[in-house]
Amino acid sequence: MNAAPDDARLLDRLDRAFAAHAGDDAAIDARELQQALKLRSAYLAKRVLALLDANGDGVVRRDEFLAGVRALVFGSTTDKLAFAFRLHDHDGDGALTRDEMHRMVAMGLAEAEAPVRPGQLEHLVAVLFAHADRDRDGRISFAEFDAAIRRRPKLLAAMTRSEARWIAPDEELLEHLLTPPRPRTLRLLRTLANRRAAIAWATFLVLATVVLVVDGALSVRGHGTLRSEAFWALSRACTTAMPVGAALILVPVLRRFVGWLRGTIVGRALPVDDAQDFHRAIGNGLYALTCGHVFAAVADIAARDAGLASLARPQVLSGLLWFVVFTVLWAFAQARVRRSGRFEVFHRTHLLYVAWFALAALHAPSLLGFAALPLVAFVVELALRRSRRGRAVAVRSLEPLAGGVTRVELETPPGFHHRAGDWLFLRVPDVARSEWHPFTISSAPERDTLTLHVRTLGNWTAALHRHASGAATAREVFIDGPYGSPAAGVFGAKVPVLIGAGIGVTPFASVLESLLWRARAGETSASLQRAHFFWLNRELYAFEWFHDLLVGLARDDVRGRLSAQIWLTGGHAGASALGLELARDLVDEGGGDDPVSGLRTRMHMGHPDWRAELEALRAAHAPVVPEVFFCGPPGLGRTLRRVCADVGLPYREERF
Repeated sequence: MNAAPDDARLLDRLDRAFAAHAGDDAAIDARELQQALKLRSAYLAKRVLALLDANGDGVVRRDEFLAGVRALVFGSTTDKLAFAFRLHDHDGDGALTRDEMHRMVAMGLAEAEAPVRPGQLEHLVAVLFAHADRDRDGRISFAEFDAAIRRRPKLLAAMTRSEARWIAPDEELLEHLLTPPRPRTLRLLRTLANRRAAIAWATFLVLATVVLVVDGALSVRGHGTLRSEAFWALSRACTTAMPVGAALILVPVLRRFVGWLRGTIVGRALPVDDAQDFHRAIGNGLYALTCGHVFAAVADIAARDAGLASLARPQVLSGLLWFVVFTVLWAFAQARVRRSGRFEVFHRTHLLYVAWFALAALHAPSLLGFAALPLVAFVVELALRRSRRGRAVAVRSLEPLAGGVTRVELETPPGFHHRAGDWLFLRVPDVARSEWHPFTISSAPERDTLTLHVRTLGNWTAALHRHASGAATAREVFIDGPYGSPAAGVFGAKVPVLIGAGIGVTPFASVLESLLWRARAGETSASLQRAHFFWLNRELYAFEWFHDLLVGLARDDVRGRLSAQIWLTGGHAGASALGLELARDLVDEGGGDDPVSGLRTRMHMGHPDWRAELEALRAAHAPVVPEVFFCGPPGLGRTLRRVCADVGLPYREERF
């Protein structure tokens, strides 16, 4: 790899990794190694331990760990293949027998928790020996093993990346460790290009706020003592800038307006995909200004020795109450609350926005005047939502799926028209009478029903899953939507790259199903050249959520316009699985179903090398530049955003 054995950065990372895996005795035993490698098989862990344990004392100490991992991850190709070969060679006689390969392939499938069909193991081993056993002596020598793997450099690269996760389990750290640093200036320029609209608007808002703060501070002259004048200047500076936030905080949550803008020319120059981020940023800025204003106002009263009677004035009391309401709103809107499994706490406290505006009108009528137009627009949108939310929608089915996912299938109400990738709010009275929650529509617009796939992440979603698992079934629900999403841009891209992680696949499931409907009907898109789809899941069962879609992609894409890659991130592509991965590669080349997933689409083990994948796509489609669309965990989003900036690809992310 790119890191040299004497690289100080590598040595430091190896030391920290050893300390993390070793116990107080500064040694790694088989149990600790099994946990570090996330292996289900204790036998496999003992096999790896035996190869790392140079002195044979039954544990791996620091020097043995450093030497073994260096050779396995950062050594030469021969070093890596020798380690994998010895791991497969159970009796250490220098050759791999059918029994040894049978055992390793079986353990590899068990690690992936893949169901083993009758005769499957024997078939995989037979295919492997037919390819690798060149002299047909019934044994695979190291030279034969080496030759078979070297013809497939991707297998070796995947093994290296899998083993590197011992020392860098975090995706960003792994990327940093295995990839040479890129020029920061180039990355910065590409990041700016990817988010130029958001950066331009954020810069404008910050500069406008600074100008207003300075103007407000300078407008104070001859007000009491020097000390009280300073507090009054701070109070005045904050109140001068606050109207900007009050006027803009509602605009990003005008969902219908933002959705309409998304499809217009004007919308392309606005950061509509970052609307929720702007709402949160404006809210944080407005709260900071409010804190400054309250502190300065109270300090000013104290500096002028106005006494407690001044605090009892109606305007001061309304201001203090306004601040208390704002504090509750702000505190319970933080990400740690929204993602803690208590979403309803955020939802209910956020309804205090009504009191916030009422107190604003009482305390500072001029402040509310600046927000009059957005406030009227918000009230109109609320009225539209409530009129449409009043219609009940019939439930066709509620189906509990593996992994705590609930499939909700609804009748499409009259007049409801959505685009692929859109989302809606859902209320299920049988679960909670007043709660609304946002979910992406996972079915194509061409279908006559609506489907949602709801992942259990909190109390409400857990209750829905229990309800679906019980005997009773919800008769009707209420929906509010549809609302647009970044996935709508897929149909305008020549080469879209769709990346979904876990339940983040839902907008792309809708997009891909729509493309399949069009393909079956003989329709073609004037702009689409080829769509690339990546779906990552930690557990094998998760691919059952959209099994029919995956089958359809392989069966009905007769024009070759859709490419699908599915990745089992909880699976192993390391040294212990190299024989299995070679056998799977050979089966795939022969046109057979994937031995792990049972699908025609090949399932990859481990984590993708995003830089290599995206660089390859850019080179394959040049001069057309692929566009990346992502929905999934924020950590992976940060990695993809950085890699896209390095590679020079447009990047869009779905966020709620």
